[in-house]
Amino acid sequence: MTYRPRRQSRPGIGTRVRRLFEDEERQQATVTVLFVGAIIVVVLALIGAIALAWYNDNLRPLASVGSVEIRPQLLRDRVALESWRISRDQDRVTLALQNGEIDQATAASRAQALQDQLDALTTSSLEDLIDVIFQSQLAPAEGITVTPDQVDELLAKEFAGVEKRHMWEIVIKPIAADPVEGPTATEQRAALEKAQEALAAINAGTDWATVAHQYSNGDSEPAGGDLGTATANKIIDLEFQRQLFELPLNGTTGIVRGADDAYRIGRVTEILPAGEQAGLRDQLFSRLPEASVRELLTYEAGARALHDKITNDALAQTPEQARIAVIYIDGEVSDDPVAAEGEVDYSEIVFAPGDNLDATPPADDPAWAEALTAAQAVYDELKAITDPETRKTKFAELAEQSDSDTDAAGGSVGFVTRDLPPTAVGDALFTGTYAEGDLVGTGPIKGEDAYYVLLFNERRASVADRIQAVKDALAVPGADFNAVATELSEGPEQKDGGEIGWLTRDQLTAEIGDTVFTMTVGEVSDPVQLGIGQYFIKLEEKMVRPLDPDQIPSIRATAFDDWYSEKKAAAEDDGTITRADDTGSSDGNLEDIPFE
Repeated sequence: MTYRPRRQSRPGIGTRVRRLFEDEERQQATVTVLFVGAIIVVVLALIGAIALAWYNDNLRPLASVGSVEIRPQLLRDRVALESWRISRDQDRVTLALQNGEIDQATAASRAQALQDQLDALTTSSLEDLIDVIFQSQLAPAEGITVTPDQVDELLAKEFAGVEKRHMWEIVIKPIAADPVEGPTATEQRAALEKAQEALAAINAGTDWATVAHQYSNGDSEPAGGDLGTATANKIIDLEFQRQLFELPLNGTTGIVRGADDAYRIGRVTEILPAGEQAGLRDQLFSRLPEASVRELLTYEAGARALHDKITNDALAQTPEQARIAVIYIDGEVSDDPVAAEGEVDYSEIVFAPGDNLDATPPADDPAWAEALTAAQAVYDELKAITDPETRKTKFAELAEQSDSDTDAAGGSVGFVTRDLPPTAVGDALFTGTYAEGDLVGTGPIKGEDAYYVLLFNERRASVADRIQAVKDALAVPGADFNAVATELSEGPEQKDGGEIGWLTRDQLTAEIGDTVFTMTVGEVSDPVQLGIGQYFIKLEEKMVRPLDPDQIPSIRATAFDDWYSEKKAAAEDDGTITRADDTGSSDGNLEDIPFE
């Protein structure tokens, strides 16, 4: 049987054409499916990016404070409220200037302060909001509750116009023998005693104008202390302003020490309250909803009440206090042989090649010759002046051209040991004998990086020798600590015989406080190091007494922060306060959050 392979039939042309089109259709369908899939992926990615951006801008927690999560919208609301307040206050400063209540300098200063607050909002607002919320959470433990009525009252104050008051003042400025250095502690104390006499006279019923004419040395004295009727902007000292505008009708302040060291007593004899200022409500609520404003004011009400309570509690105390005097020796004790040579106080005018201390050219660079020529000209000009005081004055003027950063201080360098300046400068200063106002050397001194024109001011013994000199002086039978302080102390209290005045333990560093409050009255301590100085301390008196006006400003400024800083640190440690950047989920930069 013969096998024959079966002949395969070939498809016809029609079949082949149909198959060709079917393959193209399948390819086109595949391409279409892939294209649609790609579009879907892109759309989903875009939606995801938009969703993530929206989440970051609206829901991403920036921080948590207890049970409160601070999300971007809450922060935006806080920024909007603060910026509105700043804008309102800027307008009021402008109005006060136009009305002649403040001068141009005061207006400029306050406007700049407000602008600084505005500029800082983006970087400081989150931390400020954390503080406000946490402080409001601490308030209940101090017996503080916030009611809706209190929030209503705060909201009304936000929209209130500018209240005016008829105010009076008595100003007692310390009389300083040296206006440049300012009042000494003795001069300050004399002004306080005068203010206390004035307040006693007022409290005894003496006519205000009579007391003002007798005691005041402020600009309002010719008018009997009458400041007229004005807004708060007229009162330059901010603490005095605050107290005057918290007084009830016909109330009198206590003695208020101002930032300018003057003592003031104030009285209010008329109050012209302002109703709601037109437009403010609409301006604020166009920026953020009323509910958001009330939420923020609720936090603020608790925080403000807490701040006032802690501060007032600190001011109301009658603590044990110490009146001390000190002898201060500048510097740290060292057994280095260089330190044993003592120290020299000098001034310099520096001429660097190319006017650049940071880039020293080769020795043959022409810039060296130019620097020497300039230095020699200044040296010769100063050498021609024979009067030391005149030479010192001229030296300070010429120091403006110095290539050193001491130019701003008239060339003054202060006390140094031999090893601190360039070697050639140190050798020149510590070789030879000079008097105050002498030029050092026979011409400019060539250092490693510049030419130096040097003016000698003073030479003193080593720290160890100066401490020993104090010990020797105090060891003399019948030694007067205040006299020794006047002669040997190197701090500003030297003018007052070392007198510092009354201080509470909280006003002293821990080490100084531990020393002072374990001493007996009349005792003098061994040297106590604080910073880079050494203090001999004499306890002159110790008793329980009220705070005086000199102590109040510093306690008012620090009492709450001292109390709160420990609470906040503990909350951060135990996780009560957390920030997004604490866990690495945010870089802490708030500039990418849209605030508008």
